[in-house]
Amino acid sequence: MITFFLVCFIAGLLLTVLMTLFGVDSLDFGTDMHAAHGHGGHSGFNLPTLLAGITVFGGVGYLLAAFGPWSLILVLAVAAAAGVGVGWLFFLLYVKVLYKHDDTMLESEFDLSGQLGEITVPMAGSGIGEMVYVLHGTKRSISVRSEHGEPIAKGAKVMVVQMKDGVATVALWQE
Repeated sequence: MITFFLVCFIAGLLLTVLMTLFGVDSLDFGTDMHAAHGHGGHSGFNLPTLLAGITVFGGVGYLLAAFGPWSLILVLAVAAAAGVGVGWLFFLLYVKVLYKHDDTMLESEFDLSGQLGEITVPMAGSGIGEMVYVLHGTKRSISVRSEHGEPIAKGAKVMVVQMKDGVATVALWQE
C-alpha cells in the first residue's frame, strides 16, 4: 500500500509541475459555471483541483503508512480526508478567486438568436447597421442587417433572427 501512496504522490506532483509549465488548466469535467451561476467559464472541479487532492492523498498516505503505527483503514481515511480537504480548498480558490474574473466568452454568447436590441446605426436596404443589447448585465453592440432588406431606422426595437459570420440578421420587434 505504501507503493500505491507513493505513486499517487509522485504522479500528482509530476502532472502538476507539467501542467504548470505548459499552462494546462482547462480540462473541465463537463460542468459549466455560466449555466450554474451566471458567470465564469469553468467549474471548480478541474484538473488542478483533482491533482491537488491526489497529490495530498498520496503524500499523507505515504507518510502515515511508512512512519506511523496506524492501521491501513485509519491511514486510508486520514489520507482521503486530507486529499478531499485540499481539493475543496482548490475548488474554492478557483471558483471564488481565479475564475471569478474570467472573461472567457462561451459559444452561447455568440449565438444571439432571440436577443432583443435597439438600432443605433440605421440600415438602408441591404446595408449593415448596428444595434445595442444587454447580455449578462453588460451593454454590448453588434453589426446587423435587415432580415428582408427593408430599411430600419435608428431607435427601432429589433430581435435577432440568426447569426452569420459575426453579423446578426434582425427583424422589427412587435410588442
